[in-house]
Amino acid sequence: MIDPAVATGLILAGGRARRMQSPLFAGAGTAEEKGLLMLNGEPLVAHAHRFLAPRVGTVLVSANRHQERYAAYGKVISDDQSWGDDAGPLVGVATALRHIDTPWIVVLPVDVIRLPLDLIGRLAQALDQSAALIAYATTATRGHPLCMVVHASLMSSLGDFLSGGDRKVGLWQALHQAVPVLFPDDAHAFFNINTPDDLAYANQLCKS
Repeated sequence: MIDPAVATGLILAGGRARRMQSPLFAGAGTAEEKGLLMLNGEPLVAHAHRFLAPRVGTVLVSANRHQERYAAYGKVISDDQSWGDDAGPLVGVATALRHIDTPWIVVLPVDVIRLPLDLIGRLAQALDQSAALIAYATTATRGHPLCMVVHASLMSSLGDFLSGGDRKVGLWQALHQAVPVLFPDDAHAFFNINTPDDLAYANQLCKS
């Protein structure tokens, strides 16, 4: 079983919130930064950190802007620009793999909330029971490929994948026979905040 001593956590907060242009966004203090959106009085990155920090040894935050604000929630790393600007979440993962000294990295996107409490434990268990080097979460209705655990030995493979111009998370995972781990199809689990309406609904969920 993967324990905190041999795992680094990574919060993916490097993307822009292009669909969040709304007065709802004003509380974040910036025009395009999804990880700083306010949910129940705290930025999204704080919620991700609260979930991840007790379950890993160290937390990294992948962020390309407002690094000084993200630094309160972990060591901030910015995307390697050799793969392009805003080139997708896998660039954040690849960059993080260059900074870790643990065999495993636990990856979570900053905009997904209501994560199952046993998420990391079950992903780790699936890896223990297989020869796979990646495990990711899924439900009966959709996959959540960015909620994953990855072995550090895949750093070179991921770098080559990105250098070849590929960016699709699912394709890279399939190349390594990643193990999908099925979670209950709860309507509120893995809730993804992409729009102002999503943010408003997420705030309602926090108060219910």
